Amino acid sequence: MIEPLVPLLASLLVLAPVDPTASPPNFGSVLQQLASEFTSGASQLLLAIDGTVINVTRVAYVTVLILGVFRYFTRINRRLGKDLITGGIALAILSEFVFPAIVTA
Repeated sequence: MIEPLVPLLASLLVLAPVDPTASPPNFGSVLQQLASEFTSGASQLLLAIDGTVINVTRVAYVTVLILGVFRYFTRINRRLGKDLITGGIALAILSEFVFPAIVTA
């Protein structure tokens, strides 16, 4: 008497009837799929962050170099200008050669 009502109740509740012959879901493959999706998303995010950091450092070292050249050649403060030029060159070398080599390694 109750058995014919089970599919009817399941359809009313928008639930699929349980098939006793079906195999249980493989949680290992589901977790592996979720982990691979997470790692691909995280790697895309890190690549975007790396690109942004490189762009910001380009703006920074160009600005520091321009200020250093301006201060050095206008004799406002030659020592500070020389230090800014040295720092700008060091930042340029780091951001253009060292950091990308570290990221690709």
